[in-house]
Amino acid sequence: MPALRPVERLEHMSYMVLSRTIHNLAVEVEETPEERSISVEELIQCVECLPAMIIEQLITKVIETIHVTISRTRRTIGLTTCLTILLRPVLQRLDLSGLFFRMRLPGGINDKIRGVVNTQVAYMKNLTSLNMVSKCSDHILKTISKHCPEVTDVNISISDLVTDEGLKALAKGCLKLENLGIYKCWEVTSEGIAFVLQNSRNLQKMKCDQVGGVIIATFKKSAKTFKLTHFEQTQTLFEPLEEDMAWVGQACPNLQTVSLFVDDEGLGLVSKLGSVKVLEVETTAVLGRGFVRAVTSLGSSLQTLQLNCNQVTHEKLLLLGSCCPLLSVLHISTAAVKGDKILTNPGHLFSALTTLHLQVWREAVISRECLEFFLLWCNQLESLLVKADVEFLTDSYLAQLLATNPLINAKHIYIASDNHVPLTIASVYRLMSSCPGLESLAVSSWDVTEDEYFKLRTDVAASNYNLAIT
Repeated sequence: MPALRPVERLEHMSYMVLSRTIHNLAVEVEETPEERSISVEELIQCVECLPAMIIEQLITKVIETIHVTISRTRRTIGLTTCLTILLRPVLQRLDLSGLFFRMRLPGGINDKIRGVVNTQVAYMKNLTSLNMVSKCSDHILKTISKHCPEVTDVNISISDLVTDEGLKALAKGCLKLENLGIYKCWEVTSEGIAFVLQNSRNLQKMKCDQVGGVIIATFKKSAKTFKLTHFEQTQTLFEPLEEDMAWVGQACPNLQTVSLFVDDEGLGLVSKLGSVKVLEVETTAVLGRGFVRAVTSLGSSLQTLQLNCNQVTHEKLLLLGSCCPLLSVLHISTAAVKGDKILTNPGHLFSALTTLHLQVWREAVISRECLEFFLLWCNQLESLLVKADVEFLTDSYLAQLLATNPLINAKHIYIASDNHVPLTIASVYRLMSSCPGLESLAVSSWDVTEDEYFKLRTDVAASNYNLAIT
């Protein structure tokens, strides 16, 4: 059966009590200033007595508390006061990403948040990491450039107030910058990206969907080299020349991860980039000689493959399993698996897989042979996602699979279909019994009634299992 839910740590309980107290006092300060029991200045003095590590944790916990309040009442009162209190000069890591991922805020509140952050970061001389997804601006980047020379990690993706001007300022002032996330910063152009690449000598990773094209277009004729470990071109179809990829491999000798939107011919040039460990590919082309060349060339170096394509054939799956014995993570999203009914695993292919995500989205059909090709032999699986038409996957058939491979390492299992998965509540309990480390199980497409679902959740809670049923 699943492991028991661990006892809530006193540390976490203390954080949550303190974060709720800070939020309540901040609401009191903003809502009834004439009746407040404590002032903002007094709250700041209390917080300043705490170590930086505790304050950093408190920021994320307070954001969680505010999220609960906004979800329940739609009120944002207390938010800006909380930030004023908690954004102290001693901070080294500032993570405000929860303000985007956890809640949608009015424009006026976002402006106030940016104003508070812009004021407070000017005092954070030791700041090394900033995560301000969707909320950042050029003004904040300029302030960081002037006052935060120790910054190494910045994630400001989805920020429409960030432009080339802000990026240039960041690159000029933060010479230790190693990681930069600027996905979907729509006002950033190739000029700003090139400036960062030119001036950030310690840059190792730039999460940007057009960085590959900018590197080639701007620096190919130069002798410049980069410390980049990540190469990406996914904004538009990448159609490089062989000499382009060979140059990138020489100019970026430390590359480990590659993300491309590419045709089959371009895919065949990936080997020019060196011993890539992680390859993420989206293509509308039929996988052909380029795929074969990439897989055979990368061979034992490839550990993760994420493949989004129109079709995968059984020959390509056999080739992948044969050539990449260290592959531990495999994501395939495709319209069809052609020839899957003749798939046969000799017993050693994909034996190192810990994560298998297989989504067949157009015909939405896979065969028994395709499922068995993986599930009978992948003994190390920790995460399993299958989204396809699997009408053959009955309780008795799942029992047969588990009899051969009980998935004893599985932590997350998601089996779903746009139509129907003929598994019942019996399979839920069978998986719970077979997978002692199971932490999450999705049953939304299964033959599980609403009453069975709620009883199951009640039983899991009553038994204190560390398991989420969704």
